[in-house]
Order: sequence, then C-alpha cells, then structure tokens
Amino acid sequence: RRFGTKCAACQQGIPPTQVVRRAQDFVYHLHCFACIVCKRQLATGDEFYLMEDSRLVCKADYETAKQREAESTAKRPRTTITAKQLETLKNAYNNSPKPARHVREQLSSETGLDMRVV
Repeated sequence: RRFGTKCAACQQGIPPTQVVRRAQDFVYHLHCFACIVCKRQLATGDEFYLMEDSRLVCKADYETAKQREAESTAKRPRTTITAKQLETLKNAYNNSPKPARHVREQLSSETGLDMRVV
C-alpha cells in the first residue's frame, strides 16, 4: 500500500489487477479519469489537457476557459471626442473643476459620452 501505484487524482492505492488510465507518467482509476470542470469521464480517444497539478480538463472546457480569459483581458476601444464635445466639457470643467454627479450625468447626456469618459 505504501509503495504501490497511487491514483494521481484521488491519491488512493491502485491494486495491480484493476484497470487504469494513463496520461504521461500519471496513473488514474477509471472513475477518476474525468474532467475537473464538467465531471465527464474521459474515454479513449477523447482530447484533454493535463494540468501541472495532474488534473484533467476536457478540450471543450479548456477552450471555453481560454476564451473567457481572453475576453476579460480585452481593453475597451479608445473614445474619440469631437470638437463640440470637447468644447462642452471644457466649459463645464472651467466653471467647476470637480462637478457634482448630477452635472456629470447631464454632461454625459448632452455630449453622448459615457459617464466614465466625462
């Protein structure tokens, strides 16, 4: 038990008579050879990713996670301010360098710019 083969997922011993799945140097019980995200058991021929900590992720879940990560790091486009919008903002900020929220909201509706830009 102490020195025998252990499942990379559950760390339980694997008897020599039991059927196993392998991924690189790791050995898994059949029921432990599953995606950690969707819990679907992986079969022979399924495409999967082996993480550094010996956990398995099916290809679909891995690609979905990568896409979400790419979307979350995407920057929003730079705002282009027209001459008229700039003039309106300059006048408002010359009157009050720190306008109140309702003034900023009014500027936003007048100029058509987002509150974050104003």
